[in-house]
Amino acid sequence: MNIEQVETFLMITETKNLSLAAKNLFVSQSAVSHRIRSLEEKLGCELLIRARGEKVVSLTLKGEEFIEIAIRWKNLWNETKLWTLQKSKMNLKLASIDSLNTCVFSNLYKDLINSNNAITLNVSSHWSKTIYDLIESHDIDIGLSLNSLKYPSAIAKPLFKSRGVVLSSKSSKYPEIVHPHDLKAADEILFSYIPEYEIWHHFWWENDQSEHSSVDTVSLLFTMFDLEEKWAVVPVWIARVFEKIHPVKISELAVEPPKYSCYQVSNRNPKPSKIKAIKKFSAALDAYMKTDVFLNSIK
Repeated sequence: MNIEQVETFLMITETKNLSLAAKNLFVSQSAVSHRIRSLEEKLGCELLIRARGEKVVSLTLKGEEFIEIAIRWKNLWNETKLWTLQKSKMNLKLASIDSLNTCVFSNLYKDLINSNNAITLNVSSHWSKTIYDLIESHDIDIGLSLNSLKYPSAIAKPLFKSRGVVLSSKSSKYPEIVHPHDLKAADEILFSYIPEYEIWHHFWWENDQSEHSSVDTVSLLFTMFDLEEKWAVVPVWIARVFEKIHPVKISELAVEPPKYSCYQVSNRNPKPSKIKAIKKFSAALDAYMKTDVFLNSIK
């Protein structure tokens, strides 16, 4: 069964006349008859009632039933033809930790979504372990994390490092440079994605048995700094975003905590259909990391 046969059948159902159908299709009447016979042979049933001397063509019961199928078949053919002419869009699934999505790479995502570079970008936020699990199972194509974890198929490419700073209320007592000894553990809002910070934290406050609060998203952290003496050690790029939208104080640490390292995570055996999209994203990421917007956010 081909499109010519189906279109010929549908034309006959409209005109009820072989010669008029041939005229509308710009073919001979014998061509019309041949197409219908071929279609009937393919389907294994008669579609038309042929009566000598009659100009009007009637449909068999099977012919009546086939009308709806023929219309659907023609529509599907037209959709398929249109699809083959369209430029395919690359689809990329990316997962990152919340703070990187919100504070570092949101402008990159916006540029990619807003541009005509034929990439459909799907971004989600997860914990680092989940990101590596999703990379391992090919459920995402790119991950962005502050941790380099050991997984059989995961490759972690270092992107950049940034320092930690103390974030507090604008009215807090903390100076521009603050020593860990001057920070009370009871006033801390713990916000950390890296185990190295936890080791550093334990070194300075292991003797302070005070309970401290903790939050796990940037949006939650943002709501905490109306509390005057509360403080948190955060990557500087979180602090840079906060100071643009809320009056906060940023203090440097006299004893610097471990650097926050950002990694691009990918599968060492990516899906062949995703290789082009991954390369395109990586090129856009490299270009973005050279812009003033990015460089100023991590200083």
